[in-house]
Amino acid sequence: MILRTESVEQYIDGPRRDTFLKQIVMTPGQPIGMVRKRKLDLVDPHEPEDAPTKKPRTRGALMLVHGFGQNRYTWHTSKRSFSSYLAHHGWDVFNVDLRGHGRSARFDGKRPEALDEYVQEDVPACAREVMRLSGHEQVVLVGHSMGGLISYSAGATKLKDHVRAIVTLGSPYRFGQGTWPMKALALVLESARATGIFDANVSLPLRYVGIHLRKRQRLWNSKLFPTPVRAWRPDSMEPDILAEYLATSFETTNLTIAFDIFAGGDRVALRSRDGSVDYGIAFEGLQKPLLVVAGDQDDLAPPESCRAAFDRSRSRDKLFRVFPAGHVDIVIGREAVTTIWPLVKEFLERR
Repeated sequence: MILRTESVEQYIDGPRRDTFLKQIVMTPGQPIGMVRKRKLDLVDPHEPEDAPTKKPRTRGALMLVHGFGQNRYTWHTSKRSFSSYLAHHGWDVFNVDLRGHGRSARFDGKRPEALDEYVQEDVPACAREVMRLSGHEQVVLVGHSMGGLISYSAGATKLKDHVRAIVTLGSPYRFGQGTWPMKALALVLESARATGIFDANVSLPLRYVGIHLRKRQRLWNSKLFPTPVRAWRPDSMEPDILAEYLATSFETTNLTIAFDIFAGGDRVALRSRDGSVDYGIAFEGLQKPLLVVAGDQDDLAPPESCRAAFDRSRSRDKLFRVFPAGHVDIVIGREAVTTIWPLVKEFLERR
């Protein structure tokens, strides 16, 4: 259902801006929040607010799925917005806040117990509401980091008949492959989980990580500061845009979600927690257009870990590209605007 509708003028990047119809959407049942954005001149002025669009004027419906411990601001800042860019170019864009994040957390406060809840419940519920409201019979899933893993898994199972294409940015299909710190972390977490000491589903207040990074932005942005893991490529984002991103996009999440992502490291593909569904096998046989984008300086999801999805996919329509980017700036960085954003746009336009 649509909770609020307003006309807004928003920046895309630099001086570029456009006017959009922005709507706050909530799914029935488990309330998941989304921000819907359409270019204003593509909206039928006689369209009832909460009625399905019978004759869509947009190119298609896109769902933006954020990563681990993040929210919808992965895709949008006040001065640079990938969601606005996609809406400006004609798509009906739905920016998702997964369970326990952003508006979804404010709707009912429920936090996720397992990654399966995102795959089996949240993303399918969002897709049903997206198709109902947009009038399109299929959706495109665009995921960053964990959002890409969720898109692979849900798109190949619950949404197999309703996915038009899948696009992922910095999504490690084989976690830890190509980076020893992440591989070591996966092994540590896998061992810790086996002990049962974290069965209580401990909270991870990643918002404090965002606060730390924002306060010490200059330090983390320095090429001279030695660290095995860096969240963004130094000098890839303007200080004010990076500061806004760090202040708005980080959320508290649960340790069990990390366990589910890291389980098995680079040795197995993603599976359901009970082992009954092998999402990897389902995804690898999925015949849908696939675009996999990686950053050559992404310490959290190196190109080797992302390319595994491309290599193992048997889709006849797939593309893999690597750009000079880190984990954050692959979406919202200065150079992403002229490289990655147009690639995604053109990939979708051709299909």
